[in-house]
Amino acid sequence: MAFVSFLIPCFVIGTDIAYSCQNTEDFVGASSPGDIVIGGLFAVHSEMLRPEEYPIKPVIQNCAGFEIQIFLQTLAMIHAIEMINNSTLLPGVTLGYEIYDTCAEVTKAMASALRFLSKFNSSEDVVEFKCNYSDYIPRIKAVTGASYSEESMAVSRLLALQLIPQVSPASSAEILSDKIRFPSFFRTIPSDFHQTRAMTHLIGECGWNWIGVIATDDDNGRFALESFGVQAMANNVCIAFKEMLPAYLSDNTFHAKVDRTIEKIVKETRVNVIVVFMRQFHVLILFKKAIERNVKKIWIASDNWSAAVKISTIPNIRKLGTIVGFGFKSGFKNISTFQDFLKNLHDKPTDNNKFLREYITLLSVCAHLEYHDFQTCISNQSQDDLLQNVENKQQIWRDDFLNANIEPGFIHSTILAVYAIAHAIKGQCKDRNCKDPSAFTPWELLEELKNVTIIDDDKEITFDSNGDMSTNYDVLLWKEIDGHMEITTVAEYDPEKDDFIFEDEEKKKQFLDLK
Repeated sequence: MAFVSFLIPCFVIGTDIAYSCQNTEDFVGASSPGDIVIGGLFAVHSEMLRPEEYPIKPVIQNCAGFEIQIFLQTLAMIHAIEMINNSTLLPGVTLGYEIYDTCAEVTKAMASALRFLSKFNSSEDVVEFKCNYSDYIPRIKAVTGASYSEESMAVSRLLALQLIPQVSPASSAEILSDKIRFPSFFRTIPSDFHQTRAMTHLIGECGWNWIGVIATDDDNGRFALESFGVQAMANNVCIAFKEMLPAYLSDNTFHAKVDRTIEKIVKETRVNVIVVFMRQFHVLILFKKAIERNVKKIWIASDNWSAAVKISTIPNIRKLGTIVGFGFKSGFKNISTFQDFLKNLHDKPTDNNKFLREYITLLSVCAHLEYHDFQTCISNQSQDDLLQNVENKQQIWRDDFLNANIEPGFIHSTILAVYAIAHAIKGQCKDRNCKDPSAFTPWELLEELKNVTIIDDDKEITFDSNGDMSTNYDVLLWKEIDGHMEITTVAEYDPEKDDFIFEDEEKKKQFLDLK
């Protein structure tokens, strides 16, 4: 059968090979060879820099805003793969990985996905166009990611062309449960349907019925807002206002719209409860401005930022009022082995991991600063800025900083995603020589993945018919303890029973005191 092939071009303006993408190999953020390679898509940076020249050309730019929490998720994926390679789960077979930075940008995520589709062992990254991909062997067998639902919606449609399984540890938009539109998409977290229902249940329990909602103006924010609106109406909760903030920090209207939102909150004096469906870097800016205006409310946090250390360490965060939110359940065992992995991170080679190399450079650039300023400094550097600072001599390794920034729910769901793929690979490798790259195809792995069972904290968990894992949520309350804001768990929410579970009477009292 005839086919058409095309090459994947890659251009970036820049001068240093550590950050610039001069060819397709430079585009990879972290990699390791293996008999079977898994792709990774993570928004390690919060924005892609905008070109200043006119006319705009189709060039992939450098990025800015290093996200420690998502960098940690890439390390969790690497840690999970290393654990599997050192276990008996896949005897005689080695897993490799190729991890790409999407920079929270759909276009960059699509560029990475396009590379995943390229033919195995193709020296020029050729993607073949065919009517039938049943026997086609792409460079990867499955993908972990992406960080945001908007990216996953775009990437999943591209991967569905070859039915390459995609397992996201973070994309929670309800629409991704639709297996007609997203046939190869799975996730190791519940759908937003359960989160919005949990929020309205909490609001009902506490007797709050006049609230405001703020969301990011992207696919995930709009779907969450719609889902929450339906649940709120069913529970007689009145929404006084809805505000949407631009999805991209590079949008020049962003700060003006944040200011307008703060004005709305100040004027709506009857509204004491505000639900926030936003990305962490948006919440950071919103809250800093709210603190300046002495805004004090009850804030309900979505899973995206409910456990965000970078937000809980904002100076004077306690002045904002009460923060309660929903986070993904985490497994204690996975977190403790990951913490051990981080302790030895400084001994790891950086040749194949640009993210780690960039983090080490950031440690040097920001070394003189105290905790929150250090956090802000790391987020504020662009890759272009770092090109000027690579000779900086001072470097202090701070594994305490990495440990402090772990968000257990996301680390756990990332490790689960890798293990789910590994268990599916095990099923495919029972009667085949999986050292041979053509031993099985991604669509065969997809069928295996639908029936995978993982033992997690002595519980059996599986994907449901929508490709979702219906795990419980932690109800997180931010409490000031010894002058520091601590993120504590006061309850667990069971989506199946639509009910809250309490460990003891003390925690139940803390929950009821929210009223």
